[in-house]
Amino acid sequence: MAQNKSTEYSIYYFTGTGNSLFVARELAKQTDSTIESISKAISRMQDNKISSNIIIVFPSYLAMIYGIPVIVKDFVASIPDISSKKITAVCSCGGYEIVNAIPSVRLLSKIIKAQGGKLFDYYTLRLPMNNLDYEHLPIPIEKDEKIIIEKAEKKIKDILAALQESKGQSINKFFITIFQIIMKPLFAILKVVTYKSMLEIAKEPEGTQKSIEEVFRLTDKSISVDDKCNGCGICVKVCPVNNINIVENHPVWLHRCEMCFACHEWCPQKAVHHWGRKDGIYYHHPEVSVNDFIKE
Repeated sequence: MAQNKSTEYSIYYFTGTGNSLFVARELAKQTDSTIESISKAISRMQDNKISSNIIIVFPSYLAMIYGIPVIVKDFVASIPDISSKKITAVCSCGGYEIVNAIPSVRLLSKIIKAQGGKLFDYYTLRLPMNNLDYEHLPIPIEKDEKIIIEKAEKKIKDILAALQESKGQSINKFFITIFQIIMKPLFAILKVVTYKSMLEIAKEPEGTQKSIEEVFRLTDKSISVDDKCNGCGICVKVCPVNNINIVENHPVWLHRCEMCFACHEWCPQKAVHHWGRKDGIYYHHPEVSVNDFIKE
């Protein structure tokens, strides 16, 4: 369906495996939009002349206890004159949208409100889980990567049509509210259990006063490399938060990790071992390449 190109957007995305980049590109193809990674835009946002219509494309991160990448929160805080902006969110997730993506956009809405702005609307869609770990999900879910991506492409077309008509995603807000109330005790338990697990991965002692976001950024202490590493520096170039340096021909992580898996996924030697992925498991969106990260 032909799209009306009368609305100009500034589209900002955060990605490690290419899912959000793919979504942002597809949205930009059919709208009068600019597209830029959040990691590049955030440092110069005050100087940017961005349109009054902003789309933020980002992945859901452990929505029940964490929500969204910290860099996305920092980005929102950097938007100039945020009260005058019409902000739309597009959130992808690897599991069920009601459990993962919707709590994340609700959190984003609160963050934007705290900065003096308002989330105009949001859309959610499912793409392959970046660690491909579906075994922990309690009920059946589609695991075939090709099928998931095909459905996501159809959903993107729906999002484009809704954007054209200034029509939000059709959701039963009453059902979502009831679901969140019912799940709140479980989420509270999961938060405690996950925080304890993250302390071990971050090699932090129990009893630390660090927030869960601070602990998550320290989880790169459990990322390692093997002797296949040749010091090529690709991991440095693809890291969206400049969290890696090469020291004595090997990568050293700087403890501001966003857990995006970029260093693991795009290592040409397959020398990086991320605690969040099983050995031999790799995933990136099939229409995204390492060059897209280096060029961005």
